[in-house]
Amino acid sequence: MWLQVLGPVRGRRDGVELELGPPQQRTLLAVLLAAAGEPVGVPTILDVLWGDAPPVAAAATVQQYVSRLRKIIEPDRAARDQGGIIRRTAGGYQLAVDESQVDLLRWRGLIGRAHHIYQTDKAAGGALFREAFALWTGPAAANLPPEAREHPVFTALDREHVMVLFEAAEDALNCGYAAGLLPALDRAAGWHPFDEGLHSHLMRALAAAGRRADALMRYREVRERLVGELGIEPGPLLQAAHRELLAEPDPAPAPAVRENPGPALVRPAHLPADLGSFSGRDVELDRLDSLAEAAMPLVVVGGLGGVGKTALALRWAHRVMHDYPDGQLYVDLRGFAPRNPPLEPVEALHGFLEALGVPRGNQPSTLDGLSALYRSVLAGRKILVVLDNARDDEQVRPLLPGTAGCAVVVTSRSYLGGLAVDEGARSIGLDVFSDADAYRYLRSRLGKERVDAEPEAAVEIIEVCGGLPLALAICAAWTERSPAFTLGTVAAEIRRRAGLDAFAGVASGRDVRAVFSWSYRRLTPGAAELFRRLGMHPGADVALDTAASVAGRSPADTLSLLGELTDAHLITELRPGRYGAHDLVRAYAAELGQPDEREETLRRTLDHYLHSLIAGAQLVNPLRAPIDPGTPADGVRPLTPRDPDEALAWYGEERENIRAAMDAAEQHGLDPYLWYFAWGLNGFLMDQLGRWDEVIPAARRALAAAERQHSLWWRGYLHNALAICHHRFGDFAEAYRQWSLAVKVGREADDPVRTAVGLAGLASTLTDHGRWPTGDEIERAAAFADEAVQLCAHLDSEAAPGRPDSYTVRARELLGISCEFFALRILHRTGDVEAAAAELRRGIDIHRSVDNWAREGWGWELVGRIYQHVGKDAEAIEAYERSLALMQRWQWSGIEVLVSLAASHARLGDRAAAGRLRARARRLADGVYHAYADQLRARLDAYESAER
Repeated sequence: MWLQVLGPVRGRRDGVELELGPPQQRTLLAVLLAAAGEPVGVPTILDVLWGDAPPVAAAATVQQYVSRLRKIIEPDRAARDQGGIIRRTAGGYQLAVDESQVDLLRWRGLIGRAHHIYQTDKAAGGALFREAFALWTGPAAANLPPEAREHPVFTALDREHVMVLFEAAEDALNCGYAAGLLPALDRAAGWHPFDEGLHSHLMRALAAAGRRADALMRYREVRERLVGELGIEPGPLLQAAHRELLAEPDPAPAPAVRENPGPALVRPAHLPADLGSFSGRDVELDRLDSLAEAAMPLVVVGGLGGVGKTALALRWAHRVMHDYPDGQLYVDLRGFAPRNPPLEPVEALHGFLEALGVPRGNQPSTLDGLSALYRSVLAGRKILVVLDNARDDEQVRPLLPGTAGCAVVVTSRSYLGGLAVDEGARSIGLDVFSDADAYRYLRSRLGKERVDAEPEAAVEIIEVCGGLPLALAICAAWTERSPAFTLGTVAAEIRRRAGLDAFAGVASGRDVRAVFSWSYRRLTPGAAELFRRLGMHPGADVALDTAASVAGRSPADTLSLLGELTDAHLITELRPGRYGAHDLVRAYAAELGQPDEREETLRRTLDHYLHSLIAGAQLVNPLRAPIDPGTPADGVRPLTPRDPDEALAWYGEERENIRAAMDAAEQHGLDPYLWYFAWGLNGFLMDQLGRWDEVIPAARRALAAAERQHSLWWRGYLHNALAICHHRFGDFAEAYRQWSLAVKVGREADDPVRTAVGLAGLASTLTDHGRWPTGDEIERAAAFADEAVQLCAHLDSEAAPGRPDSYTVRARELLGISCEFFALRILHRTGDVEAAAAELRRGIDIHRSVDNWAREGWGWELVGRIYQHVGKDAEAIEAYERSLALMQRWQWSGIEVLVSLAASHARLGDRAAAGRLRARARRLADGVYHAYADQLRARLDAYESAER
């Protein structure tokens, strides 16, 4: 875990960027990070989030933000666990973190050690200072809203940064180590354009590094800014630094002394021009700075084609070229060129040696001889080598210097693992632009005024491009063709065109499709086929087991092919065993799909998710009768979870992919998949996860499919599922309507069990609607129950052919359910509570006989409600506790029982027990914000308010 506040507020877990949520939630995390592990009071948090106008429920909102942040930062930690990184204190919250987890703590630790070491070892202390300042990637909390960013909590960190940098620069200037702080001074001066102290130290450090002309230019820039924007002349610090520069002549470089001067060596300057429109990539540039501090740095910049690897390498090379006074070598190795073959290392070495002053005629002819001479010529020199567009390790290895002093930067679409293992290369994986960096890029290309005049169109272009720099560059070039081309017209044309055609026709041979093809052509046949099939996968990411089913291969073979695609940067391993690709790459892969692959891939994908879902659903909710969705397509290997926890974890990972699979089935007219998917989803979403709001849209889609296919059984099942969900949400009129439709379908199908289930549902809407039922409602409910019992009374013990569930078991369950309504009728007609409770116990015994512990638990819950209704709270508590022992396997039903149990304790005067039970219910609902969880919290709030 790594959390950052020194610059944009960000977080990473296992190398994966965390989505920290909306601005207010991110701001709350920033406040806790800025406290560096110290407790932060709720009043301080409210002040940063809302200033003088907090909302009425501000404290509750903060609690929600904390719950969500806990799930984001530590998703594997149970919600009720009071440990973890974000902890509650007496008056607020604090982070339980150390220096390895938060950049602010790391910064302060490095600064403290640097101050201590600097007294005796200037070089070592200076290195620690540079490492510390590299942690700052922008002003503190730079990506928060301005009103929050300017709060003293964050501006104090900026002041601390400037003060420490100011002191370190003073010492370094006095000791001759100022050049090492140039990157940190340069960045900080950009963030604080009017801080004259920073700019004066930057000017002095530039002069100390032999860059007097750059220092004078900085003075002119700062003076123009002060005069133009503030109307003031520079102060004493800047003026003094300027006078020093004017009085000091340019230092003459010391002549190089060589005991055995070989051939006359020249100073190569091969770097192509830096891109004027380059923007963003501050974190990656700082990372390159830190890696370059090694004795012989070797860095590989990897990433997808078109992501900007070459642009980054060249920007950094121009930024540090003064640190390599003996020159810069650059070569395009053509590893993924569209036409020409990759450049052989022999040819690259011939070119390098000629550039270093060794004529071609004096060079060896073998690769080993050329490489040895190259290393000899570079010995003792400080040269920067940029190897662009490398194919593989073997193309790069002969071009590496042999001694310290030189630096090498390699760019490649392939993962050069051999260099990492054998040569100690460090890797930087380059991702697409963030939305903010993409917007800044368009402004740098097209001008601030032009982009800011059409922000909605700019955002639409960025979204279509997915942050890919090449796609953005194509759109920018398209817009620049004519003054009449607005961002709006370009965005409209992109919408009109299909897929990658949106980026074609602007730069011949440099459109997105062509650039991706350079990587695709390098794949082996098996990897190319898997790439095409993954492009047809409907979801945004894919697990290894899913990819194996899609490919129709073994997991081991599939893993090898996925490794090849990952090494080619066509897909990304988002976390171990899970893979994703840029949207434009997926569109390109889908275009390549062969006609015979499309239908096969769709069937395999749907079968993998469906059969895995149903296997998991039968574990999660074993009370439902099993269902058979048929045989999966050849090559499909569905997941077979070992226990409910593994099934729930799988569902959490695949939830969005299952939805996408349902969409694909619907688009292709595969109706049966829709109702089977709905059945599987219900096993997870209803009593186990309490997500009835998600059941309703899926069930409606499946119901439409069942109506199209005239499937009476599935229509009855889905009307029943919809009725249950609406009943849970308190929409009793819609629940009554859906159960009425279930009864109608049951009668039409001559299905007594389906009809009886609908009748029992109608009865429940009359007796379980948030208040005690009236006598008329009880009598009507009992009449429905009478009819249900009569329908099922003469069913034989055989399972009906072709039915998904056993008639005998369902009939006995319905008899047990009917006892609930008969008990209410007894109570209504006679007032005999014990007779009513005895009838309920008869139903409980029936449910126990068919191993339906859930219905058994609901039976005890109704016993408790009856006793509670007549004021026998001690008896109600006993019944509720028996219900809870059964129902706690299903979280949401268990919470309902806890709420009722707390009410009985409160009526008996045991407020402490009631409070403990309500707190337990709140912990179970903590961090869950679907509609039913909110209803339960509202009930708890109402009870607590009534007690007060």
